[in-house]
Amino acid sequence: MKTYRFDSSKLQHGLLMELGRLEETPIFDFGSEVHCTDFFEIMIFFRINGHIQLDDRNIKLENGQFLFISPYQRRRWFVKNEGIRGLFLIFEQDFLSDFFSDKLFVYRLQYFFNRSVENTIRPKKRLFAFEGDIFEEIFKELDEKQKDSPHVLRSILYYILIKLNREFCRVHHLESDTQLSTHAFLFKEALEQNIREKKQVNDYASLLGISRISLNTEVKRQFGKTCKEMIDERTFFEIKDELLFSNKTIAEIAYELNFPEPHHMIRFFKRISGQTPLEFKRTYQNGYS
Repeated sequence: MKTYRFDSSKLQHGLLMELGRLEETPIFDFGSEVHCTDFFEIMIFFRINGHIQLDDRNIKLENGQFLFISPYQRRRWFVKNEGIRGLFLIFEQDFLSDFFSDKLFVYRLQYFFNRSVENTIRPKKRLFAFEGDIFEEIFKELDEKQKDSPHVLRSILYYILIKLNREFCRVHHLESDTQLSTHAFLFKEALEQNIREKKQVNDYASLLGISRISLNTEVKRQFGKTCKEMIDERTFFEIKDELLFSNKTIAEIAYELNFPEPHHMIRFFKRISGQTPLEFKRTYQNGYS
């Protein structure tokens, strides 16, 4: 699978972010080949025609839409390249975490690492005080690249991300208070990093140095789900990604995801979806075709 990596070699003063116009930049592959990136992406479509297969979702792309993609999310594009207009804002996690004391900042944003809802919004009102000017300010700062540019750009990016998070939470009826529980977001981070090896709540409680009961309480308050529900949900999506985007056998997927035997994974998958993995794959492919 093709993986696009953030190229910081051409950037100065530690700028690990970039803003560009979709119609002018060949960095994005809008083809139907499965691919991913190792950075965070926010795309704003002014003019678009088509859809994207992101994880197991087929998302219709519309004018005025914001699309959020987390690192290593697999996708395929099915769009008409002619006439595309829009912006892309990409950045590495370290661009923010190296500056802010909060190393969990990106995990507090509901539109990243969230596979429970569609990772899009289509605002019907102005989100930013400066509207289009805020992106022009970024373009100007990136072009001039002064020594203090990273500070200016981090502050603008921080503002944009928070405002987008508020709107995303409003649209999808999610908790927008990102400061309720540090342990809840530590759990979310650990889940992304360890889901293939760890499937038990006790594993994560031990990893975070907190009791199972306390961790469940904080996670439930922040995300409205128990730890077990989030682990099962994340495991389920991991299986679906492998079924849809790889040619691995059921046994290969099961062992890679640390199931004792393939039939354990099959039983788990059927309990959640009502289908066996192979039934799901055939149904999805037929419906997709």
